Amino acid sequence: MNELKGSKRCMLELISSTNYISKMNLILEPTGGTIGPTDTFMPKGLHDHTEAELKDFLVGPFSSDLGTEIRKWWLAISTQNTRTPNWDLVSTCTINNQKGVLLVEAKAHYDELKYESKGKQLKKDASQDSIANHDRIGLAIDGANAGIETVKSGVSISRDKCYQLSNRVAHAWWLAKHDIPVVLIYLGFLNAEDMNYGGRKLFKNHKDWETCFINHAMKVGVDSIVDEPVDCGKNDFKLICRSIDG
Repeated sequence: MNELKGSKRCMLELISSTNYISKMNLILEPTGGTIGPTDTFMPKGLHDHTEAELKDFLVGPFSSDLGTEIRKWWLAISTQNTRTPNWDLVSTCTINNQKGVLLVEAKAHYDELKYESKGKQLKKDASQDSIANHDRIGLAIDGANAGIETVKSGVSISRDKCYQLSNRVAHAWWLAKHDIPVVLIYLGFLNAEDMNYGGRKLFKNHKDWETCFINHAMKVGVDSIVDEPVDCGKNDFKLICRSIDG
């Protein structure tokens, strides 16, 4: 496990801890969401740190049709090796008495967001399949943004700016549009000392993390939806910013 550092190590140790459920439920409490011992989640912990792709995760707890639909929404050309966004944690949960999905993106130092301000990169020698998927991803995020803009003005998620945050919000929107309530957590791990080298700046307290995240989110207007339910037609998603000791 020596290769596990920073937010990945922190996330896996949290999942593997005996009080994982109680810690997560404390974070989820203001959202109306809860997780329990029968909920399905990925990764499983330090013994199995395979991260989830929603196209695969949704098949078991929900349906194979839903997994197929989200893949087609995101990709124009899909092979066995074509990847979709990986998540630090995906779990089923209960949100306001309905089966929902918890999505978690974890960070342990400032640079993790600084490096993610750019858009999705396309190689100069990209294949036609890669170009087609690049175009489809742009359309998917633009569609999500248009949907969000009908109820929350000022959001401007994009394939070409803050790509990771944009694709996280887009996937939360897609699930809620398909009647699955979602809580999307941007989770900052505080004082992750294994990343205290190379000039990295750690989050010392919640204010450090919150300020860093909000400043990043402002670049695509996502700061305006933090802690606010976003009505996606059939259901809502909520984005929250929280922290926990690393």
